Amino acid sequence: MAPPSIYINGYPGIGKFTIAKGLLSDLRLGPERQGILDSIAMSESLKHVTWIFTNSQSSDEVESAAVADYISAAEMRGSPLISIILTCGDSENVRRMLSKHRGKTKLNDVDILRNIRRTDDLFRFRGTAECEIDVTSLSVDAAAHRIANFLTKINS
Repeated sequence: MAPPSIYINGYPGIGKFTIAKGLLSDLRLGPERQGILDSIAMSESLKHVTWIFTNSQSSDEVESAAVADYISAAEMRGSPLISIILTCGDSENVRRMLSKHRGKTKLNDVDILRNIRRTDDLFRFRGTAECEIDVTSLSVDAAAHRIANFLTKINS
C-alpha cells in the first residue's frame, strides 16, 4: 500500500500550510508538492511519497464536491486519505491571519474571515481516519507532533 495522502482542512489563516511544513520534518518527509492530482496518483516515481494537501473547504454542496478529487486521487494510487481538521478560536485566527509572516497572496480581510467562520462549516469526512485538533494554543511543532501521533496510531 502506498503512503497516506493527508488532507488538512481549516479556516483561512489558521496555520494549515505552516503546520504542514512542520509535519514534513516531524515525519521526515521531503518537501515534494504538485498541483495536478492525477499526476500524483499515477506517477510511479511518486508512489512512495506521502502527500500533504492543505485546503479550506466548507461542507456546502459545491465545495464538498471538490473534495471528491482528493478521494479519487488517493484511491487511484492505493493510499488511505487521512483527514485532519484544524480549528482555533476566532481571535487567535484573526491574529494569525494578520501576522506579518503570512503570505501576501493569501486572504487577509478580517471581515471576510469572520463571515466564513459564521456561515461555513468545515468539510468533514467523518471517518475513522479523521482527527480534529484545536490549535489555538499549540505551537507549529506541537500541532505537527499531534498529527504524526495520530498517523502512527491509525497505522498500527
